[in-house]
Amino acid sequence: MTTQQTDTATWYLRMFSYLLMLCGAFGCATGAVVIYQAVADSAPAETSLSLAMVVLGLAAIAANGVTLATGIVGRIASRRPERLQSLYTVAVAGVVTTIVGLGLCYATSGDLPTSLIFNLLLMGICIVVTNSLRKNPS
Repeated sequence: MTTQQTDTATWYLRMFSYLLMLCGAFGCATGAVVIYQAVADSAPAETSLSLAMVVLGLAAIAANGVTLATGIVGRIASRRPERLQSLYTVAVAGVVTTIVGLGLCYATSGDLPTSLIFNLLLMGICIVVTNSLRKNPS
């Protein structure tokens, strides 16, 4: 890889990291709102709906918290390539957290939330990009 390609790759990693931080922060806020709505609107007759909403909120906060951390580590790794292994590890943790969250949401409500599927896609892209940069250091 030439210096021009390396600079371009790190620039794209930096911009992708900003996207991850933005999506992670927005997802955590959305998860908190979903939990608040589930607790504030719960009535005795709607216990199953409330449980599904709490699980969705907790899964969103957990998965998007890891996405936010991935963005922060990605920003650091764009300046310090020796941190690419850390970025890869956090991205894999994001995939695992998102899959667990999807499983819990499916188990409680039977639905797969689009936000967690999008988060899984972002983490998958991060793994592919990070693995490519780790294998072609320059």
